[in-house]
Formats: sequence, C-alpha cells, structure tokens
Amino acid sequence: MASPSTGGASRTAIAWSCVSRDGTILAEAGEDDGKGKVIRTARRISMMAPTCGWEKCWTLKDAPFRGLKLHQVEIDEDSEKTVVWSFSCVYNKKSIGEDCAKAFLSKLLAITEPLRLCPWWLEGGTLAAQPSFAPTLKQQLETWDEYDAKLFAMNQQVEETKQIMADNIESMFKRGERLEDLKDEAQELSQMSRVFKKNARKVKRVKAWANAKYGVMIGTAVTGAAAVVIVPPLIALL
Repeated sequence: MASPSTGGASRTAIAWSCVSRDGTILAEAGEDDGKGKVIRTARRISMMAPTCGWEKCWTLKDAPFRGLKLHQVEIDEDSEKTVVWSFSCVYNKKSIGEDCAKAFLSKLLAITEPLRLCPWWLEGGTLAAQPSFAPTLKQQLETWDEYDAKLFAMNQQVEETKQIMADNIESMFKRGERLEDLKDEAQELSQMSRVFKKNARKVKRVKAWANAKYGVMIGTAVTGAAAVVIVPPLIALL
C-alpha cells in the first residue's frame, strides 16, 4: 500500500479524518502539514478512550491543529456484544471553529449509517473500508467549510448526534462501566440524557440524507471515466 501522505502543508480546514471500529481504523484520509503536527494530533486523538461526549485534544506545540472525536456505542440486545464506532478529525483552528468540525463528524456518522452494516465494516481489519470509503472521505475533507456546517445544522443532524450521546450514556450505564471521570457527574449525566431524549423526539431520524448526493460511497468510488481513486493512509500503518 502507498506510503502515508506527508508532503506539503495541509491546505484544507480539516486536515485529516478517520472512521474506526473498536479502535481499528477502517478508513482515513488527509495529509500532514510537513512538520508532523497533523500526524501527532491525529494519533493522539485516535488513541483517546471513548466517553459519553466529544473528545478533544490540542497542544501549543502542534497549534493551530486540534483533534476532535465522536463515538457511537451500539449494543446487540441478543448477543450483548458492544461495538464502539469512532469518528475523528484534525482541524485547523485558524480556518474553522469547533462547531464546524463537530458538524463534519456528525455528518460522517449520518452518511456511514448504512455502511456500518456491511461485513467488512463490522468484521474487517485495519483499512478494510479504505478502497470504498476513503475517496468519499477525502472529498468531504477538501470541500467542507462553514457554509456546509450551517447547511448541515439546518437539516437538524446535530440534534440527532445529541440523541446518539444520550444513547451512549444509557449504554455505558447498562454495561455497568465505572468511568472515573463520571463519579461526581453521574446525576448530571442522567439529567443530560433525559434532556437529549426530550429534544430528540422532535427530530425525525434521517436515514440516508447524503446518499443521493454522494451515491458513490456504496461499494466503490469512481471519478471521471471509471478511474479508481486511491487514497493513502496517514497514521493507520505507523
């Protein structure tokens, strides 16, 4: 497989992103800034343990790049097997704000919903979805901006993400997990869950909002005259 892209400085507002299952990177796209800042931030955010909300990371050394991650916890009621999906990105704070980066990850969660039922997503190893999904992910990186974030918010997908967080809270409590960071906040989290549930009832679940516009993401990604787009990984093989 091609070597990680570590060439010239990253020119996009979101420099890198990946989708993972239980810590295994299934697909990623992006490039380093030439100084290792994007790679370091990407590795740092990808290794952070899941919580009930957003994970964030940044250092003065790697400014202006910041890491952001969103999780979705799914539990099979029959087998009681838990799957933790992670959606991560590294964004340039000088180009976009945190809310815009959050909207980007929320959209990834939405457009990958049907894909997460595929065998290579559920059971595949490292970069199992790279050939089929990385081109779409790369396209999103290159075109995402504040306008896209506002448009996405208008479709109320961020509200759906709040519902996911509420489900995560309930799932973690059902599993009996004792998270050190939640000891003093258990009551507050329970209240948050009820508030999220109440707000989410006002929003209809959008199944495949982006599928019509980004139909290439199911199966293979094709551009021009059936030319296959190959997107090299950045950190998965490090």
